[in-house]
Amino acid sequence: MSLRLAIAQMDMSEVNVSAFCRDHQISRDRFYEFQNRYESEGDAGLVPRSRAPNTVANKTSSQVEDLIVSKRKQLDDEGLDAGAETVKWHLEQGGVAVPHVATVYRILVRRGFIVPEPKKAPKRALIRFVHPYVNGMWQTDSTGYDLADGTDVDIVNIVDDHSRVCPRSQVFEGSTTGSDVWDTFVEAFDVYGIPEWVLSDNGPDFTSKLFTGNLEAIRVKTTNSRPYHPQTNGKVERFHQTLKKWLDARPKPDTIEELQELLDVFVDIYNNERPHRGIGRRTPMSVFTTDPKTGPDAFSILDHTTVHYNTVDKAGRVEIPGLHRSASATNTPAKQQQPSEPGTTPTYSSTTNSYANSSSTPHNDHSPSTNDQGDPHDTTAHTNPCVRDAPRHLSGMSRDTTTLYTRAGARGIGDQCHGGSERRCPDILLCIWRGGRAAEGARLLSE
Repeated sequence: MSLRLAIAQMDMSEVNVSAFCRDHQISRDRFYEFQNRYESEGDAGLVPRSRAPNTVANKTSSQVEDLIVSKRKQLDDEGLDAGAETVKWHLEQGGVAVPHVATVYRILVRRGFIVPEPKKAPKRALIRFVHPYVNGMWQTDSTGYDLADGTDVDIVNIVDDHSRVCPRSQVFEGSTTGSDVWDTFVEAFDVYGIPEWVLSDNGPDFTSKLFTGNLEAIRVKTTNSRPYHPQTNGKVERFHQTLKKWLDARPKPDTIEELQELLDVFVDIYNNERPHRGIGRRTPMSVFTTDPKTGPDAFSILDHTTVHYNTVDKAGRVEIPGLHRSASATNTPAKQQQPSEPGTTPTYSSTTNSYANSSSTPHNDHSPSTNDQGDPHDTTAHTNPCVRDAPRHLSGMSRDTTTLYTRAGARGIGDQCHGGSERRCPDILLCIWRGGRAAEGARLLSE
């Protein structure tokens, strides 16, 4: 018999209440409470009651719970990640005061949207690798997909290791080749610049001489993951999963063109709207635009480096011998020139590859030259010699590759180095690098 039932059925005329309570370590108030509850409610009055307060001051309102559930359904329908942290992030972006992520999780569990699976929790901490700079390393891989009629296609994806931004997602019919992968990278170069490293698996399209040779030509280093170890390329592998989940939430496209349109829409959402857990719930584009960047070592392609010690004259001018080299002098170190006399201005001679003293105003090699229409400010209409004289030495050069050269000159990046003059660029690869990394290249070269 339980103590509560014994108290309820006890004959009060035969018991010493104080001694009984002392022996059983309960208060007299508790003793009489059990008796009163039994008289009024019967056996139900002896059942232990909850000690929780009747009202909770900071309880999440039903309106906020409904918003959490609604956002969860919306993200699920769109094929996007819909965990507690993601739901909280999206609601906060809309100005909603959301409780702690643990509270959001408990609400989703209570409403039946999440089934706890403790076995999925990681059993040990893994050593994560993240490149310290944007464009320090691009991971790339291809994945298969089926159109509505069952046609097999391949999707080439690229992911920046640091910012997780996706520079390009391109679809091709059948299995991809080295030329397909290179064309995908050319499109990415034009928008996001050129990376320092490219990491891929050992597939024949990524190890082809065309693809690796063209990357080597623009000083991009390549590396491959260990065979049968996709974890090395884990960031782009996880991107495949996110992409396919989003595609599966929509009707299968009928043509490659329709699939490419879907890929472009997804890449825009992924880069600009979707918070990424691996980078602190920031969007990949926000990391790409704010964190420091790197790229190929453009200066390693210069064959010689000469240090000059010059004196600034009274007019504040300084002679810089050998600033530019002609095509015939590419492999010859610049010669030391004598400092100019005070009151004179150094000018460049394209025939002697040196500066000479002159009282006339020299041509400014670091300012845009006048284009064919005579507008000194319109550098986009100017045909840069780096583009005009570009050697077609890249293996398998396609129309897209030629476009890369043209875009590099159209931006006027080559003009910053060669002034749009008639002199031929001493090394076309340097201008390709500058064209692909306009802002960063201009900053590095000015230092």
